[in-house]
Amino acid sequence: MFGSQVLEVMIGLLLIYLALSVVCSGIKEVLASLFALRSKTLELAIRKMLQDINGDVAQKVLQHPLIAGTVSPGKKLPSYISSRNFALALLDTIDPVKDGTQPRTIQDLRAGIASLPATNLRKTLLGFIDTAQGDLDSAQNKIEHWFDDTMARVSGWYKRLAQKLIFVAGLLLCLALNADTFQISRELWSDEALRNAVVAQASKRVQESKAVEAAPGGATQELRLAQLQAVSDEVRAAHPLPLGWSREKKGVRGTLLSWPESPLKLLGILASSLAILLGAPFWFDLLNNVINLRMSGEPPAPSR
Repeated sequence: MFGSQVLEVMIGLLLIYLALSVVCSGIKEVLASLFALRSKTLELAIRKMLQDINGDVAQKVLQHPLIAGTVSPGKKLPSYISSRNFALALLDTIDPVKDGTQPRTIQDLRAGIASLPATNLRKTLLGFIDTAQGDLDSAQNKIEHWFDDTMARVSGWYKRLAQKLIFVAGLLLCLALNADTFQISRELWSDEALRNAVVAQASKRVQESKAVEAAPGGATQELRLAQLQAVSDEVRAAHPLPLGWSREKKGVRGTLLSWPESPLKLLGILASSLAILLGAPFWFDLLNNVINLRMSGEPPAPSR
């Protein structure tokens, strides 16, 4: 009984973390779209990558038809560039192909690179030309690998930026909802009806998700996100969650100014905010495992 109650409290916490994570992920996506964070991060990376003195090369590359043609309607910059398109756009910028004349040669490319200012960009590209040993395709492949390596680092930059946005959004959301991990745990522990409601909804949704993933083709990323959203919606509808503030000056739902509860409440809200950083997929998978553990530990139904 005691062990089952602990697991039920854990399931309730996981559900609330899941619901908060889904909301914060949505907020992050809205902010990323509103401020074009992906496009601006990509542009900044390319400008740093092509560190020429006045930025002309980077600007011309971004305005090349191969790249400008991939921009979505209503946007100024693309959020993704393939390494092949980048390499071709850079080669055309450095050494434009003459109209209807002979194709570009490695000598033409070397001359175009030599005309660039004496910067790291020129040194890097000349190094690619030298190691290509006169093969233009090899030089292009080296530029593509250079771009891929840079984008791998950019992905790390963007993920760190996204984590910061999610943390700030999560902290504000937890403050607004009074999502105090300690308070939630206490209310789940003392309210059997609440525990039963959240456990029932969690078990139902986890079983449905298993059926979908076991079907031919499995679950797509869009369907998985829809499942995560459905979990949080159904849990909120099943029973009032232990969230929100109270007008009482003391107690688990008291204000932040309630002493001596304030430090513990701030710590509980911070704990919830940090939990959100792990993301909805993490909490969904962990919830799945905990529910399986609980179900495997349940005694068999009495035989009739």
